[in-house]
Amino acid sequence: MSLRANIDHLSAAQGIVAVSVVTADQPILSRGLAEWSPVLDASVALMAKTTESSIRLVIGTHTVVVQTEGAETVAVVLPTGHAVAKSLRRMIRRMSRKVRAPLVAAEPHVAPTTPAASPVAGPIAPAASQSQSKMDIGAVLNQPSPTWG
Repeated sequence: MSLRANIDHLSAAQGIVAVSVVTADQPILSRGLAEWSPVLDASVALMAKTTESSIRLVIGTHTVVVQTEGAETVAVVLPTGHAVAKSLRRMIRRMSRKVRAPLVAAEPHVAPTTPAASPVAGPIAPAASQSQSKMDIGAVLNQPSPTWG
């Protein structure tokens, strides 16, 4: 019953609008937009009338994917043509096999409050108008250029 345990991971995937997991002995577990719940329930009922392990339904600008893994059936709504559709069946299969760690919300990136340190110009740093390849080693080191004789 890993799909029930991993429903938050499925619903957090980019592009997923709503997810519903159904098992025979437990109540329906749903995440995402609640207005899709009746559609997901009807999609699972349609799946039960077939012998297929996976079906796709296109409803306007959205696609519903219904897939059975073991004793669990999962129904997922996503925008038609979204990139997650390519890997959705594999993602569901993997999530059904192993319980993942609890989903932790990502912390927003905060810019540092202190200004970044400016680079220190030393005797080896080239001037802004000079390129490294055109610098004279002797001039940088304040020594006369070596003569090779």
